[in-house]
Amino acid sequence: MTIREVRAALTALLKQAAPGVPVSKSDTDKPVVRPSFKIDIFPAEGNAACGGTRERSIDVDVWYYPAERVEYLEECSEMAERLIAALETGIDTGEIVLVPDDTVSTTISLGVLVLQFALSWCESAAETGEMMETLEY
Repeated sequence: MTIREVRAALTALLKQAAPGVPVSKSDTDKPVVRPSFKIDIFPAEGNAACGGTRERSIDVDVWYYPAERVEYLEECSEMAERLIAALETGIDTGEIVLVPDDTVSTTISLGVLVLQFALSWCESAAETGEMMETLEY
C-alpha cells in the first residue's frame, strides 16, 4: 500500500466526517481556503521483510483551518471531536482498515486545529535472493 492510497482513504474519511469542507494539498502555495483541511504524511519506518511480511508505519498530521479567524475555539473543538470519533472506526483503504496506533493528539494553535497520530500495518513482501540450501544434521 502506498502513501498516496492512505492519503486518498483519509481524504474520503475527512469528507465524510465534514461534508462540504475541502481537502487541499499541503504543498501548494495558494492561499488557504476557510474552512478546509490539509494532510501531511511522513514515512516513519519500513522494516525489512521477514517471513514474507514487512511492517510499515507513517506519521500523519491533519490541519483544520476553521471558517472563523476570530472566535475559532468552539469550532475547532467540535471538529476535533468529530474527527476523533471518525478515526475510531478506522480509515478504510480498500485493502485494510487502519486505526491510529496509540492516541490522537490535538492542538489548537494560532487559530488552527492540528490532529497528530501514527498508523502502522503489515504488508506482504516478496522474498528476494537465493533460497538457502537444505541443512542436513
